[in-house]
Amino acid sequence: MKNLSYNRFIYYLFFVAGIMTACRHSDQNRESLNNVLFRSVPPGESEIKFRNQLQETDSANSIFYEYYYNGSGLAIGDLNNDGLSDIVFGANMTQCRVYLNKGNLSFTDITGESGINTSGKWITGVSLVDINSDGWLDIYLCAAGNINYDYHNLLYISSGDGDNLTFTECAAKVGLDDDGYSTQALFLDYDRDGDLDMYLVTAAMTIPNKNAIRLRKNDGSMINTDRLYRNDGIDAANNLPVFRNVSKQAGITWDGFGLGAAVCDINRDGWPDIFVGNDYISNDLLYVNQGDGTFREMVKDYLGYLSNSTMGVDISDFNNDGLIDIFALDMQPEDYFRKRIMAGNMRTYNRYLNELKAGYSPQYVRNMLYLNNGEIEGQYRFSEIGQMAGIFETDWSWAPLFADFDNDGYKDLFIGNGIGHDMTNMDFSTLWLTKIKESPKIEFSVLYRLLKNDLDKRGNVKKPNVVFRNSGGLIFENLTIEWGLDQPLYSTGSAFADLDNDGDLDLVLNNINDLAAVYENRTIHPGSSDQGKHFLLVHLSGDSLNKGGIGAKINIFYNSRQQYYEHFPVRGFQAMVDPKIHFGLGETTMIDSLHIWWPDGKEQVLNNISADQLITLSYSKTLFKTKPEINTNSVDKLFSSLRGNTTIGYAHKEKLFIDFDFQPLLPHQYSQEGPGIAVGDVNSDGLDDFFIGGSTGYSGSIFVQGRTGSFSSHALPGNNNYEDMGALFFDADRDDDDDLYVVSGGSGLPPGMPFYADRLYINNGSGEFELSENALPDIRVCGSMVTACDFDRDGDLDLFVCGRVDLEKYPMPPLSYLLRNDSKGGVVKFTDVTSQVCPDLVRPGLIAAALWTDFNNDGWSDLILAGEWMPLSFYKNEQGKLINISSNTGLANYTGWWNSLTAADFDKDGDIDYVAGNLGLNTQYKVSHDQPMRIIARDFDRNGSLDPVCSYYVQGKSHPIYQRNQLLAQIPSLKNRFKTYDDYARASFDDIFPEDSYKDAYIRDARFFESAYIENLGGGSFKMNSLPLEAQTAPLFGMLSDDYDSDGNPDILIVGNSYSTTVSDGRYDASIGLFLAGNGKGGFYPVPGRESGFFADGDAKAMAELVLEDGSSLILVARNSDSLKVIKPVHRSTQIIKLKSDDVSAELIYNTGEKEYREFCYASGYLSQSSRVCKVPEEVVSVRITNYKGEKREISSGNK
Repeated sequence: MKNLSYNRFIYYLFFVAGIMTACRHSDQNRESLNNVLFRSVPPGESEIKFRNQLQETDSANSIFYEYYYNGSGLAIGDLNNDGLSDIVFGANMTQCRVYLNKGNLSFTDITGESGINTSGKWITGVSLVDINSDGWLDIYLCAAGNINYDYHNLLYISSGDGDNLTFTECAAKVGLDDDGYSTQALFLDYDRDGDLDMYLVTAAMTIPNKNAIRLRKNDGSMINTDRLYRNDGIDAANNLPVFRNVSKQAGITWDGFGLGAAVCDINRDGWPDIFVGNDYISNDLLYVNQGDGTFREMVKDYLGYLSNSTMGVDISDFNNDGLIDIFALDMQPEDYFRKRIMAGNMRTYNRYLNELKAGYSPQYVRNMLYLNNGEIEGQYRFSEIGQMAGIFETDWSWAPLFADFDNDGYKDLFIGNGIGHDMTNMDFSTLWLTKIKESPKIEFSVLYRLLKNDLDKRGNVKKPNVVFRNSGGLIFENLTIEWGLDQPLYSTGSAFADLDNDGDLDLVLNNINDLAAVYENRTIHPGSSDQGKHFLLVHLSGDSLNKGGIGAKINIFYNSRQQYYEHFPVRGFQAMVDPKIHFGLGETTMIDSLHIWWPDGKEQVLNNISADQLITLSYSKTLFKTKPEINTNSVDKLFSSLRGNTTIGYAHKEKLFIDFDFQPLLPHQYSQEGPGIAVGDVNSDGLDDFFIGGSTGYSGSIFVQGRTGSFSSHALPGNNNYEDMGALFFDADRDDDDDLYVVSGGSGLPPGMPFYADRLYINNGSGEFELSENALPDIRVCGSMVTACDFDRDGDLDLFVCGRVDLEKYPMPPLSYLLRNDSKGGVVKFTDVTSQVCPDLVRPGLIAAALWTDFNNDGWSDLILAGEWMPLSFYKNEQGKLINISSNTGLANYTGWWNSLTAADFDKDGDIDYVAGNLGLNTQYKVSHDQPMRIIARDFDRNGSLDPVCSYYVQGKSHPIYQRNQLLAQIPSLKNRFKTYDDYARASFDDIFPEDSYKDAYIRDARFFESAYIENLGGGSFKMNSLPLEAQTAPLFGMLSDDYDSDGNPDILIVGNSYSTTVSDGRYDASIGLFLAGNGKGGFYPVPGRESGFFADGDAKAMAELVLEDGSSLILVARNSDSLKVIKPVHRSTQIIKLKSDDVSAELIYNTGEKEYREFCYASGYLSQSSRVCKVPEEVVSVRITNYKGEKREISSGNK
């Protein structure tokens, strides 16, 4: 027998994904039986007595065979063509079973007489397909297992005798007896020649060290490479098709450990593509069909990151926008104990970086829901929103299935759960490692006997399956208990079908060591609360070589809504759902139209279809002409990106610095927060130019606009040793040209170092800048934003400079600075007056953004600050003195991780409102006013360094956010109290840190993470209003406000994301930029990028707008370690007023008599300064501009 190597064990110790509680346990009583959606059908009623029984032995167990408890699948379809859906169960150690549906949820087992024999086979995936196009479904069974099993797959051809159904094994005859450790077979017509080909998902367990970082193989040489079998037509000798392995020539060449797969047309070009979910370190794969018989692997082009150990997958349009979305399962637990006991969460940041260097995508331990944003700039874009949707942690999960279980018109989500042994338990893994070190050549059988008792003691992961109800948008609600699915099981293969033909979807589960489960859906049942909901069932009758119409697409339209479906019934995990297609319709009784595109592109349209029936769509009745599919990208756009030679050539570069190496308990890094952008007229030629910051080792650059709209650039001299953050063009010395202030930031240097000094560059009038040595106080902090205002109304511009972080003293607030402009006689001088003007501003927090704004309409500019672990802070200007009124604004309890601020009169009531960017909702940290995220900082172990410990609530109890190894590395004294991972996992925050241990600590919290519209109620009071969910998918940074759609109402543009996260949090990258159309009443409508044309992905930070010579605008988006994104708004103002340096606000009078109030901030958003102009809409007849001293001037509009 094989010896167990040390390297083989590394997988278990560090990288196996963990386990998560799939449903919420509750003591609540169930509702009456009629209101429980699913009823478990007793075996005596269904007559299904099948059990996938596993019995561990010395040679067959989860130590010897890592996929021992992956179980087997099932497939549902009408085998005998009697109109009832039948079931085929796969089995591992026992015989597969075939059950014919007799009606009324009763079945008969015909396995014995069917001719099917799987003795000696470890069957995994099950598929049904009419392989020989005779109108009868055949059975394809995948085989795997350990060395004691025969791996050849099986194909059973139906006899076609419905009264005496038998099957004959013919896999070798057709060329599909593959012996490559198969997981699942998917059938599709990839070359669109009319017949069905086969894609085979494989997971060869003979590969050693499956999680070892190695260069990825894409030459097809690895045994764990999937296969593509092309159907070359019928062999006249036996009247069966012939399949040939064309994997290499078709581009199916990447290695992996495939567990889940699904087929879809990812880019709507009419050719089927293949998504494969891979276990271990292997990337998931997205094979995009090139339309010439080949595929190109493009997962990095479509998906920003992946799950770490992908299990089952499903692809469906869950939000009814006509675009298919992707869901991939991992093993992240919801239960805190299991989160902290699992090995998969122990990956270090350096390991993660090494994976990226080796060419792997970022991978994180959680379920992933990829929202399809549609085609933008020639590429389909996806945003991962599983955490916001509430479906990211469901424990050791296998089979995800989207289906409308309650017939309300939205697809719900079922997830099969459970595994027989918890191989990822860290204490068990530690014991395992100890045994290997003691006996490096120990045999598996001996090791199994030594470890079995401990493995049994650790227990199993027998969990309820999970079902989420789709709430009608982007959010799902866990209704496992309410819908009657809370029985603990080991459910692997799962499938749905309308087994009783009543119009709702029933469930069938293949369970390990339990009877297979059949759940009757009681949506359409007397007394059900959902009884009045309607449905449509569709049966496809395809062409002669594809009788089931596999690959067809259907769009239905009704009541201004739509549903979109692609017909590939192999879904989830090792399983196939019933080919009969189901649409829930809610209250709708009539479908306006149904469009079907057959696999060859031919289209058929039906109108006015009544609900509550089964219809058959026949290829033979299709119009014999090819029509294009629905164009999801045909609307006129408000924005267009400049690309190629038309854009501005600049790419930001960031020198790698890992903050976690110096402060392991940080919630995120601060070394990748730039760059900033500032817009001004550097050479006084009347044209907007701009500066974009650099990073350590790379100088920031000034771009000067030419008369043709082109830009020339040069580096800012002497600037390449600084980490530039915010920047600001303003007239520091009152000589009527723009000087430049640049904030120094980053976190890669010890506090107080010279390269933390901010810089003021004086303009000589022609665009040449010289560093002023003595103009500024000695400011040496890691800063963020700078903004200007004549806060004391003495005729010059003063500055507020935000202190961002002191890494060694995190989260203690660093110094911020209010700098009064005391320049005289050509000598530039700024004086720190913070403590005199407002002591509360000396250390106001970890400040990310600041905004000078007159929030109380008294003519004096006030100050608002946004930062982490704090509320938005409001400082009222009382004639040159700033007073902190934050506790009286109504927003004091909305503490968050605020990033940015922008202002406009969004409700057009005459005062300025605000939009503030926050962390968003697409995070594992779920906070509320009662259950905040908290940071407690003190020197817990008395070693002279501050220990910042973050906590959050899980299932009603506060816990540290860290794994045991992380926290103990920072506070080693805890090792004596928490000797095992089990000890640590069972401890709450108060168990680890009793309250008396941090009485003198610095404590802050975050209770609100939503980005928000802040309505100005007047009198210094405000109301917090969350932005739409589409704006909550990622942290928001850059923001702009203007009337971009020319409807007279101020709109918002937002960009964001953050790549500065921990491995356990993963990148926040779901934002691709968003246009929020304002309605003039404080409401906003999210316009998808495929419709608006606004698109800015990546680690987006600053965003600014500048004006070209012809009056049009450019929007500049700075992205960390990425190119500058340049976007052009389509609409342009008919009149643009260039502002004077002291202009602060304007009142615009419309031809209707309506008035609009605007402010002109020197900086806003995040690290951003836009062009100082007043855009005048066509309907405006006059503009009244006010300066800082309150002096007004009126400009008559040319739009009368």
